Amino acid sequence: MDLTKHCQLCDHQKVDFKTGTYCGLTNRKPEFHIKCVNAKFDSKLENEISNINIDYEGILKIKWRSYINFIAFSILGTLLILAGCYIGLFLFKNWNYGHKYDRYLGSASVVLIFGSILFVFPIATKYLSHYINNFKLTKAKKQNLDKVLGLYNIKYNINISFPKKSSDDDYIEVDLKIKK
Repeated sequence: MDLTKHCQLCDHQKVDFKTGTYCGLTNRKPEFHIKCVNAKFDSKLENEISNINIDYEGILKIKWRSYINFIAFSILGTLLILAGCYIGLFLFKNWNYGHKYDRYLGSASVVLIFGSILFVFPIATKYLSHYINNFKLTKAKKQNLDKVLGLYNIKYNINISFPKKSSDDDYIEVDLKIKK
């Protein structure tokens, strides 16, 4: 485990762009085995627990919306490709060289197929890949947090209430109880 994960929760942590994370007591990079005897978890701990858990619960809230968007746009893209193929097959069977509407239908067929491939399917995968990437990242942060706190026998209970409307993102209620 990266020793700086302990420091991110400790009040003694100092950060310098040149040296990175170091201990404010020793003025050196963290050098301990398993856990730090000088760790002080007070002011930063509650904020870190809240932020990491808010991010994690927020990602879990968009799970089904991401899957539904993926499925809906995939179905739409497939239907557009099928419509383009159907128009193309219709034109192949009934092509009239002198008729200008056949050229328009041919163009529409190509636009439907390639438009779906180039625009609709990427939109479908964008929502799902965004969810998967953020879920992996926030899950790893939460697991690291819980692992570090477990080493120091710190437990917490947290209840998070998100606002009903998405415009009220600034007001997320957090009820956090830390047991040291």
